[in-house]
Amino acid sequence: MEKNWAVECWGNMGNTEIFYTRREAETYFKSIGKTLDSSKYIFTKDSIVDKNDSSNAVYLTNLSEL
Repeated sequence: MEKNWAVECWGNMGNTEIFYTRREAETYFKSIGKTLDSSKYIFTKDSIVDKNDSSNAVYLTNLSEL
């Protein structure tokens, strides 16, 4: 089994990590989101983007679809 899911962190949003399952990746993705002020970020199902600086972002990515 290979790691097929990534949580990509850009800018000062944390560390990029790669996971075996979507569930593991989503858990990490959500843990990052919980630490952020929701008024300063745009949250979607698979991304978190800083409203003032879009270079600060987190993406949930299925690597097998790339």
